[in-house]
Formats: sequence, C-alpha cells, structure tokens
Amino acid sequence: MDRRKSPFRKNFEVHLGYLLFKLWAFWVRHLPLESLQSYGDFMGTLALYLFRKRKRIALNNLHLALGKEKNKEEIERICRESFKNIGKDIMETSYYYGLEKSYLKMLVKLEGKEHLDHALREGNGVIGLTAHLGNFPLMAIRIVNEGYPLSLLARDPENPKVAKMITSYRDEVGMESIPDKPRTTCVSRCLKALKGNRILLLQIDQNAPATECWVDFFGYLVPTFKGPVIFSLRTGAPIIPMFIIRNPDSLQITIHPPFKLNTTGDTLQDITSNIARLTKIVEATIREYPEQWWWIHRRFKRARDPKTGERIFHKHL
Repeated sequence: MDRRKSPFRKNFEVHLGYLLFKLWAFWVRHLPLESLQSYGDFMGTLALYLFRKRKRIALNNLHLALGKEKNKEEIERICRESFKNIGKDIMETSYYYGLEKSYLKMLVKLEGKEHLDHALREGNGVIGLTAHLGNFPLMAIRIVNEGYPLSLLARDPENPKVAKMITSYRDEVGMESIPDKPRTTCVSRCLKALKGNRILLLQIDQNAPATECWVDFFGYLVPTFKGPVIFSLRTGAPIIPMFIIRNPDSLQITIHPPFKLNTTGDTLQDITSNIARLTKIVEATIREYPEQWWWIHRRFKRARDPKTGERIFHKHL
C-alpha cells in the first residue's frame, strides 16, 4: 500500500500549517506582556499530555543522564518544568521579535559583552557556542539588538512557508539565518560570516551523525558536531561559550571568556579532544539548570557504553 501523500494533500498541509503559525504569532503579539509566563506554563503543561512521544523521549533522556543521581519523582518534576520552560520560551520568542530594543534590553540582562568586543577587534569573527538551554532564540535577538552582527546556524522547519516566515522575522531584527542544509553551502556561508567578522552562533547538543566526533556526554559516548573547533582552527576565530538562563524575575545572558584550544599538531586528535572539553562545558551548564534544557531532543539516540562500545538501546530514543 502506497502511503505517500498526494501533491494536493502536501500543499494543503503546508498552507494550513502556515496559516496556523500566522494566527499563533498574531495572537501572541497581542497578549499582555505580564501574561506570557502563565500562558507558557499552560502551553507547556498541555504539551506534556498531548505530545506523549516527546514526553517519553524526555523522561528516557533524564533517566539516562541523571538516573543515578536523582529519584523517579525528581526526574518527573524536571521533565514537567522543562516542558513549562519550553512553553515560556516559545511564547516569549514569538512576542519579543516585535519589541522595542530599549524594552528588550531591560527585560534580558547581558553580562560579559567585553569578551565579544575584545574578540571582534581581532577581526576573525567569533564562534558563539551555546545549547538548547533557556530561551536560546531570544539570546540571539538580544545580542543583535545590542548592535553585534550575528549569523545563526539553524535547522529550518519542514514547512517551507513557515521557514520563510521565521527567516523574515530574523531578517527584520538584522540576524542572518544559515540553514544547515545543503551541507556544502552551509559550511561556505559559515566561513563567509566569520570572514566578515560576524558572530557565528552554533549548538552542539543535538543528535549528530555517526561520522562526527564521539565524546563523553553524561557518561555515554555520543556523536557530537565538530564544526566549532574546525572553524576555529581554520579561521582563527575564538570560541566563546554563551548561555541564557531563566531567573525568577528575569532572563540573564552570560558570555564567558574565550575557550582556549589545546593543539598538539595532530589535527584529528585536537578536534576530538577540544570537542570533548566543549561538551563538558555544555554538560556542566545543563547539570546546573536541568529544568531549562530541552530534554525532548533525541540526544542519546546513538549513545554507546564508553567501556564496551556497545549501543545503548533505549525505547523511543
């Protein structure tokens, strides 16, 4: 039985998804600012019950990463809070795209910008290393609004009309979007951004192909994107870790000092060892704020036991 969708159905779904997305954006932008938190809590809680597969993935990830340290009740609490925070992230990002720069600066604090200023004066660009932690889309908006040239490497939604709309939002605030596919074009545009002395914002905390670097993450070997180190070795651009954290009454971006690469002359070993160190920085931040990481991603899909090298088979990963 042929399960492929007809062109008419595909076209209908694309346009319906686009319409719903536009209605969503319109609705959110007309809400009172003070209501975003409560709506985000509600949307996250609703998603917890509607998207059962994502809930199972999140719980499985949590059991793998933190099961030896936290009991079942604590893991379930972190899962609930993670969904609520994702709801808040989505609500705020949809709303904040249209905010005045001065208002956004007041709502989202920025610490450590001197590290960006010093690095950009060198003229090689900056590789901003971050994760799916806190309201990471809003971090990019806030940095652009501070006056920094920023290019975001992003995976576009499958719906091309929705992807185009999101790109137009980024264009409005002065943010360059670099789609992750096709790969050759993506790499070329990333290098061009660094050559133009821009901030290239990258994330290494999602499931990667098996051809990438295998490094330790929460006690398991997982393939991890090696782009930040390769780009840094190739261009001289420093890698600067930066994260955004949700506090009870504000959002806080912290830009850390540049990451110092360890180089031995063995390029392959240098790439792997430095990616391993960067992954540990990400892991440490997640451990500090576990409720704010997006556990819904299949980060441990290809995870292996570090001692035996055997695949960790876990349902729904």
